[in-house]
Amino acid sequence: MGLCNLKHVKQTNDCSENPGGTSNYCMVVPIDSDHIEGNIEINDEKNQYNITPKGGSGSTLKGFKIAFKNQSGQVSSEDNGEGGANTVTGTGLVDKNEDDMAVLGRRLSNMGGGYMVFFPTGKTKKVNGVSLKEWKVVGNPTGDVVFSRTNDSGKNRNDEHGTTFNFVCNFQVYDVVKYYGEIAEDVESDSSN
Repeated sequence: MGLCNLKHVKQTNDCSENPGGTSNYCMVVPIDSDHIEGNIEINDEKNQYNITPKGGSGSTLKGFKIAFKNQSGQVSSEDNGEGGANTVTGTGLVDKNEDDMAVLGRRLSNMGGGYMVFFPTGKTKKVNGVSLKEWKVVGNPTGDVVFSRTNDSGKNRNDEHGTTFNFVCNFQVYDVVKYYGEIAEDVESDSSN
């Protein structure tokens, strides 16, 4: 039986504000050579992924943006039992652009889960004197993301309406996985030229 290096959990004074929730968008980053260079590493010392964007360490990771209704985004996790890792879920409600979400949803449903989803927390972390954006991540180094969505028009004029999406990864080694860095919006080239 291997030994576990147990870490003390203690109060820190790094941040005076600690609000709940996520920002009003997420970024979907495909795990392919057009977006990521080399392998995605799980940091054994910290609950985060080390990812090298295409173009090397000085480059910016790129992904596809999903904007959703304020205060509808959430990242949650559940322990899968001893030795079973964690299931992590990211969700949100797209209420203003159902048409583009329908098209993107079709693509995501056909990608075989080969991507990771990043939800900005609104916090930053200083690394070597540079402030980096903090993201909560749904997905593991091979993706393993299952995408689903439902759409509802609502009955009354003031009802919630739109497309509620869910990204679920049922095997992440940490219940909270983070990434620190910038993620720019990837604009697909026009294939009609």
